[in-house]
Amino acid sequence: MQQLSNKFKVIEESYNKINSWYEAYASEFSSEDNEIQINIDLVKAHTARVVENVNELGSSIDIEESDLFLIRIAALLHDIGRFVQLVEHDTYADTPDSNHIQIGLRVIEEHEVLNGLEDAEKALIIDCVKMHDLNILPKISDERSFTLIHLLRDADRIDVLRIVSDYYTHKKVHPNRHLDMELKDLPGIAKKISKDIMAEKVANREDVETLNDLKLFQMSWIFDIKYKRSFKMVSEKSYIKAIFETLPKSDVVIDMYRNMKIFMENQL
Repeated sequence: MQQLSNKFKVIEESYNKINSWYEAYASEFSSEDNEIQINIDLVKAHTARVVENVNELGSSIDIEESDLFLIRIAALLHDIGRFVQLVEHDTYADTPDSNHIQIGLRVIEEHEVLNGLEDAEKALIIDCVKMHDLNILPKISDERSFTLIHLLRDADRIDVLRIVSDYYTHKKVHPNRHLDMELKDLPGIAKKISKDIMAEKVANREDVETLNDLKLFQMSWIFDIKYKRSFKMVSEKSYIKAIFETLPKSDVVIDMYRNMKIFMENQL
């Protein structure tokens, strides 16, 4: 029992130390370009909300309190690469040269952010960061890893849906090409996107060709959400409906929305 208590204390202290490092690191980034600065601030606010989300989701299921601190560390670090991506590459789009996850992993290693944690805990946090934004996850056999990875994915997606549903609703007033991923706002919908959604699958990121495709891709994340509390959070705030309201109301789009709505309702 004393050993478990000591381990929890070490993890809690590590979280506090990493939180202080994150605050100092994030404060180093600023830009004279107003839109880039807006997005730097957006990443900071997003990270804070994802930490809150993992805490709320983690508290709704049966996990060790020490694992709550580990997943909060992963939440702090999951988008750490976005700052360099924005300031040096002027984008949110992940390419071989500007992939925010790969940049983030380099930052974590170069700054020795996870020093003080055991190797198994370091590996778990790294896996959470690596996999939080993957379109399709590899098979995860370890139950602890499965739980924490999906907690972070749910927490991240909930807040991204919050951000983009608000942005698309007010896009004409406050345009942000970074959130548009510099995609053209055209009326067509990629057939592969609609096929995946009608099959209750997360759409493939590589099939996204237009802003409407991006919206539907983001909406399709509900097919990969894992926790009941996550569905409640998305449903209570009507994020999916808000994005739908900004899409052209073709029969195909209406059918996709109806399919997603029914799926979500069945999880509540």
